[in-house]
Amino acid sequence: MSAGSLICKGDTIEVVNGDYVEFLCFSSGNILKLSSGTIPLDKCAEPDETLSTCNPTNTNACHIRKGGTEGSDEPTIISPYSTSTLNSRPEITWTPVKGATSYKVKVKSYEFGWEKVVNQTRLAYPGDEKEFQPGTPYTIYVFAYKDGEAFSYDETFVDVLSVASQEQIAQKIKRIKDLGLPPDETILDVDAIYTAENLLNETIEMLKTATATNSQNPTLYRVLGDRYLKAKLPKEAKSEYINASELAKSSNNSKELQKAQSRLKLVEFYNQLPTRRNPPQ
Repeated sequence: MSAGSLICKGDTIEVVNGDYVEFLCFSSGNILKLSSGTIPLDKCAEPDETLSTCNPTNTNACHIRKGGTEGSDEPTIISPYSTSTLNSRPEITWTPVKGATSYKVKVKSYEFGWEKVVNQTRLAYPGDEKEFQPGTPYTIYVFAYKDGEAFSYDETFVDVLSVASQEQIAQKIKRIKDLGLPPDETILDVDAIYTAENLLNETIEMLKTATATNSQNPTLYRVLGDRYLKAKLPKEAKSEYINASELAKSSNNSKELQKAQSRLKLVEFYNQLPTRRNPPQ
């Protein structure tokens, strides 16, 4: 077999002459170095199945959704979507607050801090402020103001991965792209790597870009919904699951249709879970 050949789970190979073969696991992004012998290819980690185990009889497996909805009394920070990121200047977005006339975004760390007042519900990271540094925890606050007084807020934490971790991830992604796979397959494989590292910011933006081109692949929309749900954003997830369901129906893709419909049921269950609220300070 030549380099770049595809092997499926359950296939076996024999490595001769005491040599070894490297395998890139699409399901996890892990790279295995396997020496001689007949080797079953079930050593790759399976994709995250957390979503399928979340149900009314197993609520411990569920992610409690973020508090706040559009027009509520409290803001909810939407992005950054997770605590881990590669982006040292992430965009900050949040849900609108009923009656708010302005918002203050505040960033704090051990080394520095800054704050900006805006009238909209998003803020590009200011170019004149110091960027996030790897290995330093940051807290992002969004305060809702009315008549000059703050009346509610939300907070989230962000940590940029170390330079070594970023290099390892970049190396894995390069290996996948060098295989010359179809574009959608490459996107889904890169998603597996990002998700394994809890890099929801990176994979959600990648999948949003892919679906924004009016892709007809229901899997892309369904996976984007999965990532939104992992980020505790069931409203955004529901929209993507509906898109996936419609595309799966039109293309007679029964497998993806079943997945999308099961996810929609899961969203309804998530919406019945208690929301996260910030303790008063």
